[in-house]
Amino acid sequence: MASLRISILDSFLSGGRMGRSFRRSVKATLNASTRTLSRVACAERYLAVVRRRRRFSSRLRESARGGRTTCLSSADAGSHSAPKESSTKKVLVVYAHQSAGSFNASAKDATVEVLTAQGCTVEVSDLYAIKFKATATAEDITAEVKNPEHFRYAEETRLAWEEGTLADDIKEEQRKLTEADLIIFQFPMYWFTVPGIMKGWIDRVLTSGYAFTQEKRYSQGLFKDKKAMLSFTTGSNESMFSATGINGDMNVTLWPLQNGILHYCGFQVLAPQIFWAPSHVDAEARDAMLKAWRARLQGLLGEAPLSFTPSDSFDGDKGFQLKPEVQEKHEGREFGLTVGTHQGKRLPPNSQIKAATKKVLLVYAHQSAGSFNASAKDAAVEVLTAQGCTVEVSDLYAVKFKATATAEDITGEVKNPEHFRYAEETKLAWEEGKLSEDINEEQRKLTQADLVIFQFPMYWFTVPGIMKGWIDRVLTAGYAFTQEKRYSQGIFKDKKAMLSFTTGSNESMFSATGINGDMNVTLWPLQNGILHYCGFQVLAPQIFWAPSHVDAEARGAMLKAWRTRLQGLLGEAPLSFTPSDSFDGDKGFQLKPEVQEKHEGREFGLTVGTHQGKRLPPNSQIRAGV
Repeated sequence: MASLRISILDSFLSGGRMGRSFRRSVKATLNASTRTLSRVACAERYLAVVRRRRRFSSRLRESARGGRTTCLSSADAGSHSAPKESSTKKVLVVYAHQSAGSFNASAKDATVEVLTAQGCTVEVSDLYAIKFKATATAEDITAEVKNPEHFRYAEETRLAWEEGTLADDIKEEQRKLTEADLIIFQFPMYWFTVPGIMKGWIDRVLTSGYAFTQEKRYSQGLFKDKKAMLSFTTGSNESMFSATGINGDMNVTLWPLQNGILHYCGFQVLAPQIFWAPSHVDAEARDAMLKAWRARLQGLLGEAPLSFTPSDSFDGDKGFQLKPEVQEKHEGREFGLTVGTHQGKRLPPNSQIKAATKKVLLVYAHQSAGSFNASAKDAAVEVLTAQGCTVEVSDLYAVKFKATATAEDITGEVKNPEHFRYAEETKLAWEEGKLSEDINEEQRKLTQADLVIFQFPMYWFTVPGIMKGWIDRVLTAGYAFTQEKRYSQGIFKDKKAMLSFTTGSNESMFSATGINGDMNVTLWPLQNGILHYCGFQVLAPQIFWAPSHVDAEARGAMLKAWRTRLQGLLGEAPLSFTPSDSFDGDKGFQLKPEVQEKHEGREFGLTVGTHQGKRLPPNSQIRAGV
């Protein structure tokens, strides 16, 4: 019987419709496993994996025939990342309170109401209502455990997750978590942490393999594309949770939850929502707390996460200690890196309660303070500032920004006055600190910015000359790009940028059948050739179609829509561009044969520019995710 099963497995691995890379990985694991397991045991385990792979492929084909993609369970897919039906944000609220009349219930209800109104799909796991099992036991596995004599929960549930034999309630919660973009834990703080029923959810749902592996944790974690946060009530006043209070610093209290659970699994951890002692204040004060929470929810999905030390700052070969170069870099600083990794220094204040302030640079080009562009600029400053961002405006006409790239941009002598090459000379001037003061100032702003917004009226299918001058002079070689660092590997790959502009023509005129031509084509040189070239994550443009040709009410609606978008702007996904490593630098930066082969049968080209002679992907320079 054993030899028969091994023979069946070998036939699976030698051919069939399974992917070659999958067969190779199974074979490699099987060979490695013979060191510690019998070949029969390996055969049993990997036959189960192959069966799940086949079931997953079958269900995916069935859903494709039905014209939609189904969100599949982790047990079927072998991964916690399930395909999604649309770009609608999905939120999971994990809620733990016994009473529907509690303040926590009101906070939960506010969350559902406000996020649903924004178009989110919100699911609630009401742990007390469903009588969620809070104990991690062998009953969480529907098959026989592997080692009943020495039961190890983490190891047994990892194998059960791989084999699809976890209990149904765990599978259901993992389904919700897999589909969610944001997870909110709503609870009353019990004994300085979450209630037992919620801790049971954490213990049972965040199984090894599904929520983390030794290789995929912290900043490289499995949930690094998701956000999570704590929203909770306390029984003590805020002052009692201070660095001089009897309960101790709340930042220290939150470290095990936010670092040891959420960040460990890779989540981008948003600042917590703390309702300080609502049971000790009057109804008016409680209402004010809920009002503040509702206001925050309006822009929650766009919030920046808390800061944690990146995984690659630690040396895995030396007990995961901070690398010497990291310690040296922070040697003279007053505060430690984080609450936990404090290096024996003072703890960074409020680093577990407040996210670092995001900085926005708004490069603005219009001559009139009464223009629609001025109103759009003012709205951006107002809304982003209200979110806690620091916003700087470079008002190019107001400062009379020099729009011409000349030798005057260099304070020292040029290297080759007989044959002046601007790009080469300004690169050397940047390296030597000899650029003109106005360029230095704009580069300072750009260096500090997390998001750059270019606000302008479209002139002749592109930016005005004064803004093009800013681009030519500020984005110098060496500072903004090098031959090695450009496109998806660009110097500004950790920054976001976007265009916000008005047109003189109606939207229909900028269509694929309109007289001006497709706006996606018009935007390619700006968004790919400038922003993406420097590495920016390019957000979809904000286009105000012909505001001078509509009435005041329509212009008001445009600005209202812009204000709404600004609430979540920092959390938006960028436009898609073909990664740099898809091109072969040794062959003229042409698409690699394997990339072309992979996309051979597709109707549309990769991008507007790299279209491969096919139809252009519709709206790929106007909307993210297409």
